[in-house]
Amino acid sequence: MFSKAEQFLAVAQSRQTDAAAWQFRASNLYLAQGRLQDAQVVLIGLEELQGPHPSIIHNLAYIYFQKNDFTAALALLDKGLNDTGNNVQDISQLQVLWLRCMHRSLKLEEALEYALQQQKLNRLSDQATGIASLVAVDLGNMELAATWARQALESHPEQVEALVANATVALAQKNTDLSRECLLRALTKNATDGRVLSLLGFTEMYDMKIDQALPYLQDAVVYMPKHIGTHLGLGWLYFIQRDLDAASAEFETALALDRNFSESHGAIAVIAATQNQIEKAEQHIELALRLDKSNFSAPYAQAILSGETNDAEAIKRLAQRLMKNRFDTN
Repeated sequence: MFSKAEQFLAVAQSRQTDAAAWQFRASNLYLAQGRLQDAQVVLIGLEELQGPHPSIIHNLAYIYFQKNDFTAALALLDKGLNDTGNNVQDISQLQVLWLRCMHRSLKLEEALEYALQQQKLNRLSDQATGIASLVAVDLGNMELAATWARQALESHPEQVEALVANATVALAQKNTDLSRECLLRALTKNATDGRVLSLLGFTEMYDMKIDQALPYLQDAVVYMPKHIGTHLGLGWLYFIQRDLDAASAEFETALALDRNFSESHGAIAVIAATQNQIEKAEQHIELALRLDKSNFSAPYAQAILSGETNDAEAIKRLAQRLMKNRFDTN
């Protein structure tokens, strides 16, 4: 695919016509090929020759973004946004990348405040609105997230952040059909997006489609290995399938990521109670309820220990109820 582009580029550069424009196109080709260092050298040379330009600033910042150096990217983008005029079209890509950097940096409140301010000034582009919708989701502002996601998807129907935000809102409203539709579209853009895979798993879990949910969550923990909720969700799927060893491994992984998360202790208590490990179960029940009295898992472990639930099918039904409660966002 790139060989033809390289041939055209070589011919154009040999003719030395509009050299700066072709240098910029060369940098775009290098970015597409993942040759970040080559692209950076060209872009820095262009900036020294022509001065700062929104497209050059954006692409230089994008290189830092790809390297997960969000501080360096934001420093460039801040200057670009301050120096660029009020034309929404001129600043759209800068806004999008700035919001993505802020989101990845977990500077959510500041990102939301900026988006709201830009919206009041009629300077928030539709694409930037899509990124802002996911920021709003992560801050728990579902109403604003829904509004922004719908607005973004009207003009950019395949924008991943807006699709994920719309799916999250839909799942919170128990609309699994819409959630699934949005997430499957998002997955076509990036098949290794851990968040999309995880949400798809939870969507299938909510409908109790265990066999469909399992591969999504198995993939999700590969691409998002530090997400506690995904490990717990996968663990409950294994538990329902009576694979206690696999369930225990997921619950222990979740606990290792944060020993103060009550649901991990509760889940381990359920496994221990199922295996008649009374002392271990009681220890984790106590820890779970001490951390959070509204813990879902611990009461099920207590029910197993007390003998209220002692047959495999009853325990399976309890796990199903627990799983649905655990991932019901209302």
